Amino acid sequence: MGGSTPITIGFDARVGEKPARCGETYTGVGTSKAAVFLQDFRIYVSNIRLVSASGQEVPFALTPDNQWQSDKVALLDFENATGNCNGNAATNSAIRGTAPAGEYTGLVFEIGVPYELNHKDPTLASAPLNYSGLTWPWRIGYKFTTIDLDTANKPAAAASAPAMQGMAGMAASGFSIHLGSTDCGAGSPTTPPASPCSNPNRPTYRLDGFNLTKQKVVLDLGSLLAGTDVTVNAPGSASGCMAFTTDDDCIAIMERFGLAFRGKSSSGQTFVKGG
Repeated sequence: MGGSTPITIGFDARVGEKPARCGETYTGVGTSKAAVFLQDFRIYVSNIRLVSASGQEVPFALTPDNQWQSDKVALLDFENATGNCNGNAATNSAIRGTAPAGEYTGLVFEIGVPYELNHKDPTLASAPLNYSGLTWPWRIGYKFTTIDLDTANKPAAAASAPAMQGMAGMAASGFSIHLGSTDCGAGSPTTPPASPCSNPNRPTYRLDGFNLTKQKVVLDLGSLLAGTDVTVNAPGSASGCMAFTTDDDCIAIMERFGLAFRGKSSSGQTFVKGG
């Protein structure tokens, strides 16, 4: 292959068959078939490769634009600050870059911020890592996913519904999925870890038979939450799943992200597909 060609890869956030958008209510979500609506939906992606017709993974070079992507990481933003959404009006549903000219039949990428960028002061970072609302303290790093929901039905039964592992759950009016690295060692919250976190939590997705020009990468929130009761919060934990191994609300979600959790490997991700 000679030369390079510009390529745009489209993404779409969905809740089952419906586009995930601000101001919409989605019913039948999770094990309790709850009604939910979005408050935030932003995701960092990196380490992008294209799959050639021969099966070789070819690096995809992100084109920096001083807003949505640098040469290392891109931010997808599906909320527009309308309705109950609390982010920014601008949205971004594609990544743009170049690759050697040739035929490509697949895509590989990670959700996450690379380790070398993940533990720096976000107030000094350049776009798209300059959103302090998408970070935890530097020792832990960025929220690779910032997905916040409100449960529109707030059922009274939630307080008595059984949570995971047989423990009584607490009624939850909201549910968040903040994926990021955990177990990053002891020390000051604003001191980077001396070595990578024990749980990097950067899931890799490979889509074979993916047409870059005709298909979009679908991020299906309905599938991600299919094994979770979003109306109940595990006792002693933050609302939703913050990727910490002590949080029972993360068990089914990490499985569907395709990530190992509490030493148990995932049987396969259900969050990402070609559409």
